[in-house]
Amino acid sequence: MTGRPGPWWRQRRGRFTTHWPTRLPGVRFLAHGTLTHLVSPESAGTPHAAAARAAARLALDELGRAISGKHQPEDLENAQHKLTLAVSPWHTPDGWPGLWFKARLTLLLPRQDAERAQKHQDALRAVELRLAQDRLQRQQLTRIVTDRDSARVWWMERHLDDLSGLDWGTFQAVFRPLAGTAVAEDTEAERFARTFLYVWDQLDAVPGRKARFIATARTLFEQMDWADEFPWPSPPDGLEPTPPSLATAHLTWEDEQ
Repeated sequence: MTGRPGPWWRQRRGRFTTHWPTRLPGVRFLAHGTLTHLVSPESAGTPHAAAARAAARLALDELGRAISGKHQPEDLENAQHKLTLAVSPWHTPDGWPGLWFKARLTLLLPRQDAERAQKHQDALRAVELRLAQDRLQRQQLTRIVTDRDSARVWWMERHLDDLSGLDWGTFQAVFRPLAGTAVAEDTEAERFARTFLYVWDQLDAVPGRKARFIATARTLFEQMDWADEFPWPSPPDGLEPTPPSLATAHLTWEDEQ
């Protein structure tokens, strides 16, 4: 209840100092100023006046705690404004219809509490930074395992300081099988390419085998009318392609019979 008591009431003014909690546990505001309360003339100089003063202090303490407890330590200025608006007009506390009070208070953040708040902010920023780094790392790993081009770029970035030590064999053996498996299986072209690379590596094991293989494949392509546009590799130096045997030169296909 707010309003204004009658002018015939006795006014009492006293110092008010207390600590009120903030929204951050363990950190408190310091409130200090003056508390003014009014009592009826018949209560002045009686034990009832002391009870009225205690009731005014308790009511002010309850009102201030409700405001300060909703603010972080760094919101000191906003808490001060709300407290000023709340305690400046006359109030009458519940259960005391003959008592009125108002106050002029200043909120402060003591040095020890400011240091605790700063430590909390530093720890909070460190946690937020770590979470942001973890989130960024997860995003990068997700991009790597879903896109093989990104995986290759990631592997190169890890060796930018020493490109001579870039080991694509390790990448192919360890990391490349993991890349792209989260989206889709290998395409038919990729599986064929790996098979052809395996065959090509096996041809290098015996001298002359690669030239015979190319000659046989070329004969097959000629029968299928594919040889004109195909980029045939040159035979190794010092080796001439061996003509294919009659068994490979004349192939009969079931659909041509």
